[in-house]
Amino acid sequence: MKTVWIFDFINYKDFYKAWVESLGPKAHGEYRRLAAALNVSSTLVSQIFKGQKNLSLELACEFAEYLALNETETEYLLLMVEHAKAGSFKLQNKLIRQIKRIQEDARKLERRMQKNATLSEEQKSVFYSSYLYSAVRLLTDLPQMSTEENIAVHLGVPLNLVKRVLEFLIENGLCVLKDGRIGMGPTRTHIGSSSPLVAKHHQNWRLLALQKMLAQDENEVFFTGPMTLSKTLAEEFRRELPEIIANLMKRVEPSPSETSRCLNIDWFEF
Repeated sequence: MKTVWIFDFINYKDFYKAWVESLGPKAHGEYRRLAAALNVSSTLVSQIFKGQKNLSLELACEFAEYLALNETETEYLLLMVEHAKAGSFKLQNKLIRQIKRIQEDARKLERRMQKNATLSEEQKSVFYSSYLYSAVRLLTDLPQMSTEENIAVHLGVPLNLVKRVLEFLIENGLCVLKDGRIGMGPTRTHIGSSSPLVAKHHQNWRLLALQKMLAQDENEVFFTGPMTLSKTLAEEFRRELPEIIANLMKRVEPSPSETSRCLNIDWFEF
């Protein structure tokens, strides 16, 4: 099933049409299933999505629940319904401006990722000065990496350096020390694209990736793909990549911590 992103649409009927098309063979009988979920007739559903009628806001809430939309997506759907029902150009223009703002916000990956850790600017400058701070923190979530010595051996760095990094992480709640064993703290970190430290963060991990390339481990994947393509497709990829990353992170969250990996994705014009 192809992912249909609601924020790509201004008209909720166009969104649902694309959503139905994404079902492929499973689309058969979809309007009947929706009618049953909304507790209305199939005729009314057809008049709404194939005709001139619109959802009421009450039915729109039920519609959002049927599509399993999250809170942000539901609010956006309601805004689209209000826009479709607007009786004046002035109101339509006001609502379309709100829609455009939400669309822009939705394209920013940081708006779709949980941000729990609150660090001061000074603390951030330390944490993002080297990949080691993030790497050590993540490794402490692995059962076999619960001691300073194990982490130092795994990373191939001096023990005193690992100790210094862990002192910072524990002091700032990013790691915890319990019964003589080190573990990852309950918070997570995320740096937004507007931060002056984000370039340093990317550079740190890409330098590590360059080092890893030399080892040519068959269990690792490195891909570089310069290409030419249409502007429309390039924009589609730009919108889809943050969604793919967000979906990956959702799957990572509940999975057991058994190994460590770094994902680097670059998409830029040259």
